[in-house]
This record gives sequence, C-alpha cells and structure tokens, in this order.
Amino acid sequence: MNPIMRQRSQKVFQATQENLMQGIQAIASITGVPKSSVQRHQQAIVRRNQHPESQWWETEAGSAWLKRLVCGISFFFGVKHGIGVGELSQFLKAMRLELHVGCSPSSLANLQQDVKATIETYKAAQAKHCQPIQGQGICVGSDEVFFGLPVLVLAELASGYLLTEVECENRTYDTWKEQIQPWWEQAGWQCHFMVSDGAKALIKLAVDGLGCVSVPDLFHALRALAQPIGSVIGRQNAHLAKQSQSLREKIATTSHPSKREDLEQSLAVLTAAQTTLVQDQKLYHEAIETLTLAIHPFKLSTQEWQLFTPLNEQLTAPLEQLRQLGQSYGGAKATQAIVRFEKQIPEITQGIHAWWRWTTQALRQETDSLEIQNWLLTVLLPWVYWLQQADKTQHPQLKARYQKASEDAAQRLLSNPLTQSLPAQERQVWIEWARWMAHNYQRTSSAIEGRNGYLTRLHHSGRGFSQQTLKVLTIIHNFHLKRPDGTTAAQRLFNYEFPDLFEWIVDHMSDLPLARRSSKSQRSAPFYLEGFPA
Repeated sequence: MNPIMRQRSQKVFQATQENLMQGIQAIASITGVPKSSVQRHQQAIVRRNQHPESQWWETEAGSAWLKRLVCGISFFFGVKHGIGVGELSQFLKAMRLELHVGCSPSSLANLQQDVKATIETYKAAQAKHCQPIQGQGICVGSDEVFFGLPVLVLAELASGYLLTEVECENRTYDTWKEQIQPWWEQAGWQCHFMVSDGAKALIKLAVDGLGCVSVPDLFHALRALAQPIGSVIGRQNAHLAKQSQSLREKIATTSHPSKREDLEQSLAVLTAAQTTLVQDQKLYHEAIETLTLAIHPFKLSTQEWQLFTPLNEQLTAPLEQLRQLGQSYGGAKATQAIVRFEKQIPEITQGIHAWWRWTTQALRQETDSLEIQNWLLTVLLPWVYWLQQADKTQHPQLKARYQKASEDAAQRLLSNPLTQSLPAQERQVWIEWARWMAHNYQRTSSAIEGRNGYLTRLHHSGRGFSQQTLKVLTIIHNFHLKRPDGTTAAQRLFNYEFPDLFEWIVDHMSDLPLARRSSKSQRSAPFYLEGFPA
C-alpha cells in the first residue's frame, strides 16, 4: 500500500474509533453500565452476528421469540416425547443458535429440569381450582403397567383426568388404598362405579375402598371370550389359503391329465372347506357384534331402558351361537371362555343399573317436573347417547348401527310435543346435560390402556422414570392434552378454564442459558487490533 493510501486509511480508522468511543460513552451514560462492559457486550454482538437472521435475535421481539422457541423444544420434544438432550442440542445448532443460547447437552438438561420444576409450580398454583363440588359424581377406571415396578393408574373415565399415577412396589389392595386416600377421603367425591380388568385387588378397591359397583372391562371380557374361537378360525383360514395357492400353482404347471384331475378335486374340497369356514367366521363376527350392541343402557331397536329386560336374555342367542362354534373351533378353551363371560354378566348389568341410578338422581337435582324428566330419560337422552356412540366407534358395522339408532331417536325427539314447546335456550341446556350424562356411561378402560402404551414408549425412550418425571407427565396429561373440542381433562372434570400450561411455562421460566465458547473457538474467532490492521 502506498504512503498516501495508508495515511488516508489511518485517518478513517481513527475517525471510526472516535465515533465508536463516543457511542460507547453515550450508552454507558444512559444505562449506567461501565464503558468496559458496554464495549465487551458490543464485541459479543459482533461475534454473534454471523448469519443473516442473527441481528433479529438481538431485538426485544426476537429475544422473546427465541425464549419461546427453546422452551417449546424442551417442553414438547424433550419432556412430552422423551427425545434426548443430545438430539435437541444438534437441532438447535443446526438452526444456527449456538452463539445466541446455550445449546450444549448439559445446558439443555438443566433447562429441561427447570421446565419440569415450573410445571410442578403450575399444578400447585391451580390446586385451589381442582376441588369438586361435595358429592360430585364420577366413574373411574383402573389398571397397572409394569416397568420392573408397577405403575398404578386410576382415571376418571368420563373426563380422562388421572387421579392416581404412581410407581409402587406392589399392586395389592392396601397399596391401592394408600394411593387413593389423598384425593378420595378429602375431596368428597361420590364414585358410582369402577371399570377394571377384574383383578381381585381392584374389585376390592371398588367395593370396599370406593364403596361403588365393580364393572368388568368389556374390552377385556369380549377379547377373552372371542380369542379361543377367533384365533383358531384365523389359523385355519390362513392354512387353507396357503394350501389352495399351492394347489393352483401345481395345476398350472401339471400337464398329465390324471394328476391334474386329482389336483382339481383336492382344490374343490379345499374350496368347500374355505366356504364353510368363511360362513362360520361370519357367524362368529355377528355373535360378537350382537354382544357389543346389546350391552348399552338403551335397547338398540326400541330405545327402551335396558332395565326392563334382564341383560342375560339379550345375550343368550349370541352366546349359544359361540358355544356351537366352539365345538368346532377352540374346544375346551372356548367353552371355558364362554362360562367365564356368563359369570360376568351380572356385574355388567350392575354397571348399567348404577349408571341409571346416577342419571335419575342427577336429574332430580336439576328439575322437579315429571314431564321434563320423562322427556329427558326416554326421548332426548337416547338420541344424544347413540350420537356419541356413533362418533366414538371406528368399526364400520357398529357405526352404521349406532347412526341408524340415533336417526330413529331423532325422529322420536322431533315428533314429541315437548321438544317443540320448550324455548330454544332451555332446550340447549338440557342437550348439554344429556351429553354430560351420556358420556358418564363407560364400559371399558381403554383410555387407561392408551395411557399405559404412552408411558411404555417414554419409559423405554428415557431408560426409566424418576418420581418427578412421572409426576410431570401426569400434570401434562391433565392440564395440557386436549380433545378435539379443545378442552383438557382438568377442565372437563372441574368445569374451570385453567391457564394454558405452555404459556405459563414461557411466562414463568427464567432466562435461557447463555451461549459459551470453548477456548478453541475463542482462538479462531475474529478479533480487533488496537492499531491499524496489517
């Protein structure tokens, strides 16, 4: 560089330095921060601004959004879905955030621990709104899932709210009773029935611990009933299909007339056997479907209360059909399964009766009008109930039957004089009450089975649960997970709109961990000389 150019460059550099010092002095004067700290922070900003989007993270809006982003990643992916901090660290670095926030696995592990602590604080803050009305009716379901030690899960089935979810050394009645005491004896609930898989400890928990009816889980009951016959039919069907395919291949490659004729005769015998098997399989499915359709508070065809005719009379025909099929498929195991199911029919009936008692008691508290009570129980409630059943099931045949029942009930509802005479607002109030009451009839604990599957995946992903982790997952289930209608389990059970859990976390979390540079990165980072650069 010639002397003239060097002299000009030095003057420009000196002017720039003077402007920088004046700016530093002005910032220090306004903020009260020492000039050395201001200069250090400015140098840090220059080091961080290595990408086009980097400057936005230095703004107030960008900093707030960065906090929301990192907290969201830790909450949704780390806590809720068990993704390790190593993967989260790689993701944040891939998003070019390592110069703006602490992205190391250790920093993210500490952040995740802070998120869990904030979630526990949220639960404590909402405790005053989690108190039921004295004598509030509930129906519960219970089950265990095993991860070395059993996790005891007990939920309010209509809302999906987890009342108990804790890891214990055993699953005896005494252990269950100890776990339910904190919420059962102090809150004043009235449990009308409990659905379970029929374990002795759970039956005793329902009858002695909660003082309610113990109802067999219909999913478990039907599966145990169908499995001996269905599995045999399935295996035979697969075996015959394999044999038929093999014979067709041999026929296609055989040219000798007599051998070909023998093979075709064998194929005809197999085809006849397959036809018989298909017919028996159809009868088997029809019998199971009939059992499913019969176990409801209302009769599917007449909309009458199931109380009028004993349930065992409704189940006699399909059970006899299964008994006949069991002679050909399943043998002694099928017979034993049918006998076990028949022994459970009285308990299933008790569940229907318990729901009807609950319904009539709740209705008397709402109105003294016998006309409205009769209209609700015989006209409005069947329509709402079958609509809910049609919406819940994914089985095509069952959905069609439930939809037909809801259409028939809708015609009865529209033709009833009281339906037209009631004001629209009052009519809507009763529809909402009917929805709540219909949803209180629960005949399976499938929601708990789904919860157990969710816990199993997280347990294997995280190589176990700490006591805090399981508690936090319970809070997330109750106050964060939402149904399609946008409500959480806690909102449905306590009829209170709780603050959004994630927004609470963002508002109550402390500052994000600061980005740190290793000594290696500091040596390779750009720096500034006091004098003019060579």
